[in-house]
Formats: sequence, C-alpha cells, structure tokens
Amino acid sequence: MATRNHSKARDKIVEAASDLFFEQGYQATTIDDVIERSGVSRPTLYTHFKTKEDLCVEYLRERRRIDLGLLKETMRKEKTAKGRYLTAAKVTDHNLSSTAFRGCRYFNMISEVPDCKSPIAQEARLYVDGFRDVIKDGVLELKSSDSKYKKLDVDRTAESYYLIIGGAIMASQEYRERWPIDRALKEIERLAEA
Repeated sequence: MATRNHSKARDKIVEAASDLFFEQGYQATTIDDVIERSGVSRPTLYTHFKTKEDLCVEYLRERRRIDLGLLKETMRKEKTAKGRYLTAAKVTDHNLSSTAFRGCRYFNMISEVPDCKSPIAQEARLYVDGFRDVIKDGVLELKSSDSKYKKLDVDRTAESYYLIIGGAIMASQEYRERWPIDRALKEIERLAEA
C-alpha cells in the first residue's frame, strides 16, 4: 500500500512540475511552487527527487514518451503517405494553438539551460531527435509512395522540414499568432514538390 501512495505522490509531483515548467519556465519555478501545486510535503518530494534537476529530467522523459507516442499514433492514423508526411507539422500546429503559442516545451527547456551537456538539455534533445526521426520517416514514406516523389532528397527534405517547423515554433511564440505556422505548412508542402 505504501508503494501505491508513493506512486500517486510521485505522479502528482511530476504532473505539477510539468505544468509549472511549461507555464513559467524551469528557472522561474521553485521547489516550493511544485510542492504547493502538487499538494505533497517537502519530505515526500525529496523522497522521489533529490534535486530540481532530477525532477525536470523525469518531467521531460515522461513528456517525451507521451508526446512522441501521440505523434506516432497520429501519423499511423493518416490514410495517405502525404498525410503522414504532414503529420509533424499538423501536430505542431495543434500544439501551438492549444497552448496559446507558448512554444515547444523542449526548445524552451534547452534555451533555459546554458550547459548543452546537462542531463536536462540532453533529455530535451532526445525528444527533438525523435521528432526529427518522425519527420524523416514521413519523407521516406512519401518518396516511396509515388513516382512523382522519387527525386526527393530524403535527408535534405527532412532537415529543411525540421528547420522550417522549428522557425515557425519560435516565430509563433514570439508573435503569439498563428501566421508563422500557417506559412510553415505551405512551405513544407512545397518541399514535397521539389
């Protein structure tokens, strides 16, 4: 029974940190904020996480599992190769719109942590690498789906796609508007025509 309570407490802590780190940022969020939001005691929090960094790494690990899982599931549900190719952009569009253009939790975290070798930056980059892999999978499938796509340079197209979507995320966050992602969707469609 104690393990079950610890698991529930741990889940509450990670959920609270997830919300706070995304809403306020890592640097601005204190352990006291997490304790207050989660409703657990300080000793309970420190039983599960020795440091704020450990908590942040777990938050990113959990979100990566969820976010990449949803991205891949959405891609699988698309009926056409072109739809699967556009999945990463469409999911990004949805995520930006549903969070009032707060940006990408992983990009935001990387920008807050100056040491690129820190466990936080490395964990955030695992998501980014997984996202890039999904994009590349979509490009590969598109290329093999129809002879009109046979000239696609898979690496160049996937890299350009990622750079376009990354720029759109940053610009949408900067302006708190959707026009950057709308433009990015059009440019990503054009990449497939090249």
